[in-house]
Amino acid sequence: MWRVMRSVALLMLCFSVLAISVSALPYSSDKYASGELLVKFRMPADSSASRAVLQRLSSSVIEKLGDGEWHRVRIADHLTVEQAIAEFSRSSEVVAVQPNFLYYLQVTPNDAQFANAGLYGLTRIAAPTAWDLTTGSSSVVVANIDTGMRMTHEDLAANIWFNSGEIAANGVDDDGNGFIDDVNGWDFFFNDSNPTDEHGHGTHTGGTIGAVGNNLVGVVGVNWNVKIMPIKIYNNTGNGSTSAMLVNAYNYVRMMKQRGVNIRVTNNSYGGCDEACGYDQATKNALDALGDAGVLNVFAAGNNGTNNDVTPFYPASYTSSHIISVANSNSTDGRNSGSCFGLNSVDLAAPGTGIYSSIFSSNSSYGNMSGTSMATPHVAGAAALLFAHNPNLTVASAKATLLNTVDPVAAWSGFVKTGGRLNVNNALRNQTVCSFPASVNVPTKGGIISLDLAPGTNCDYSARSNATWLKVIDPGENSGSSTIKLRISVNPTIMRTATLSLGGHQMSIIQKRN
Repeated sequence: MWRVMRSVALLMLCFSVLAISVSALPYSSDKYASGELLVKFRMPADSSASRAVLQRLSSSVIEKLGDGEWHRVRIADHLTVEQAIAEFSRSSEVVAVQPNFLYYLQVTPNDAQFANAGLYGLTRIAAPTAWDLTTGSSSVVVANIDTGMRMTHEDLAANIWFNSGEIAANGVDDDGNGFIDDVNGWDFFFNDSNPTDEHGHGTHTGGTIGAVGNNLVGVVGVNWNVKIMPIKIYNNTGNGSTSAMLVNAYNYVRMMKQRGVNIRVTNNSYGGCDEACGYDQATKNALDALGDAGVLNVFAAGNNGTNNDVTPFYPASYTSSHIISVANSNSTDGRNSGSCFGLNSVDLAAPGTGIYSSIFSSNSSYGNMSGTSMATPHVAGAAALLFAHNPNLTVASAKATLLNTVDPVAAWSGFVKTGGRLNVNNALRNQTVCSFPASVNVPTKGGIISLDLAPGTNCDYSARSNATWLKVIDPGENSGSSTIKLRISVNPTIMRTATLSLGGHQMSIIQKRN
């Protein structure tokens, strides 16, 4: 936001005539003003020679710049900027010609602690440049599954999710979702409607996701504007959560998503013992159902300093297409020695060492914490910013975008899948849209068919069928170019259609007689 276009020419050195072919123009159209050029004529613009050039190209001078050597010129409607540059550069009456470049302010918030060294993570992931495009949206909801949040904190209160279908403290389930007075979220540890933080961890992660920006106080999150739904699964010890609590938490978030709450991301800064000491099928099933509902789930890779490819760290190590697993980088992009890693099982790194954010001691308290727990909300916050910028992205496309746009870092090469650290600005400006066929025709006689798909690099997906006559054989997780096998029964009717869900994309499978 706050985009500024300056009609100021870049200093042009060491040339007499600029000759640029259309194919050689090294700028994308979002870098310059459409329908305009900056032109430096050999003679004054009002001379007969200069006027002849303008007339021939159906162009006109809009204004004279500075000392009059450069002019802003309106080009003919039928010419693109590239074509007009090529035409003007052919004239001996033109000394130089260039686009009228767009300049952007790098949005800097006025939050009192923005310059604090503990907020280095925002600069490392290029958030200030990303904020030129968007600072977030209050229509995007992130479920922060953690120790709850201090919902009255000065930097969080305005961004806490509010359930408009519920009336606070009236003891009635006003929206009929099975949870009484769930005005801001739910506490699944004590099974009540008050997900207030009594430990501190969740308030800190919440601040990184979305501490209010530009409010003259405290810190700022990756999102200035967002709604955070506190989901509490721990008490004040930070221990004792169970499989049942996690399953209930995931089911609640999925239910609210299906009821119309625009939950696009969950932040999950937890894992390992004692809530996930091993593979937990019940928890994975609930988590996969949440992913199938269109929610991207970001998990901490763990703080054991071990290789998750060898010793899995759950839930981050579940091979589910909707999960992003995050390692902990420091202020110089190096590997924090305590961070878990894994070339196959951990996706990317993000700042997580010495991170400054809101804490729960009081409504105006801030402090530092370290761990993959602190790295994870940088990625969850980046995902929310991405969804704010492009609400149409699927889970597969959002995940692929975040993975495909990291900054490569030598310290992470061979240690995480992408070999790099999160860059949210790159993500917003270079989105991956995973591409699947809209429909596929299959034989009436049925049988087993192979379906070759090439959605794009790091486009992770699972295949789910909505029909009994269409079954996915070995419905594992797939990534990029891959083949899935389908078992199809004989069609007793003229035509029938089923739907395959692939990473948020719905593909029609049509079986009909010729």
